[in-house]
Amino acid sequence: MKSKTNQKKYLGLRLHPGWSVKKGTDGMVAVVHAAGIPKTHSQVVAWFAERLILLSVVIAALAFSAGILFNLYVSPPLAQSQAYTNLVAKAKSAKEQIIDLASPIFSKFLNDNRKAELAKAALALRQEQIRKYLISKGSPFAADEATLAALANSKNMKLILAISFVESNFGKHCYYYNCSGIGGTPPNLRKYNSYAEWVADFDQLLESRYKGLPPEKFIGLYVQPGSPNWIYGVHQVLNEFDRLSIG
Repeated sequence: MKSKTNQKKYLGLRLHPGWSVKKGTDGMVAVVHAAGIPKTHSQVVAWFAERLILLSVVIAALAFSAGILFNLYVSPPLAQSQAYTNLVAKAKSAKEQIIDLASPIFSKFLNDNRKAELAKAALALRQEQIRKYLISKGSPFAADEATLAALANSKNMKLILAISFVESNFGKHCYYYNCSGIGGTPPNLRKYNSYAEWVADFDQLLESRYKGLPPEKFIGLYVQPGSPNWIYGVHQVLNEFDRLSIG
């Protein structure tokens, strides 16, 4: 039997035969010592600290693995769970309410947009028809985009061009861009800066003073003294528009 004098001691304590002092790694020892633990204790404390960290990692890994196994083999799939079913039902109900609320607004938006597109297409078609007609007549209006747009947008396009035929041969003989004789002879003849300006003013005049009147009623009012040839020329152009289906 070994004597007590031969037994190892650590920090004043006698170690059991076969035991040795546990020491942590140098890095951990340095960390422990930096925390304020005396250097004589740092090696053992560092060894225990390393084991605690290792144990914590193992426990965390086991817990994570257990959670995965639970989700895969024990808990019901998410899509089959009651919580998921309730959530889907609420979301569907909310979606239907939003759609019901937005449907009239969205439908009106689509209808208004569709009407605007149709109106734009119809206006473009009308302008192109007017252009082709005026080209066939050799009219200077055909080369003026602003005039064509003004005619296409006017409410009395047919009558404007019909009267311009008998007054200026579709704009070939105009004074101050007045191609329908508005105002009579100088100095009462109205002056304009463009054909388009004349079209807009003439359209307004026809709307305010001659709306709905047949050409025969213009004699003595718009044109003085007027003649059967004036009426015939206006009707000739109006009939051409009807025959060519120009609106």
